[in-house]
Amino acid sequence: MGKVKSFNAKLAHDLSNEGKVICSVCNTEVKRIKLITNKKVGQTGWSPRVEFAKICKCNEVDIMAGTNI
Repeated sequence: MGKVKSFNAKLAHDLSNEGKVICSVCNTEVKRIKLITNKKVGQTGWSPRVEFAKICKCNEVDIMAGTNI
């Protein structure tokens, strides 16, 4: 079983910029999210289409609204 982290340790890890990509426009962390959309398969039905997108405050509204997929 893993070591239990204290709240201070979790907060320090979250606030550190080590290994994080920062957007040059909005100066926030760029996160990678999974987008699952429907894709029509012939005439039989639908299947999920999985894509990964990089998201920050600049494009968050467009991606969550589905206009920039």
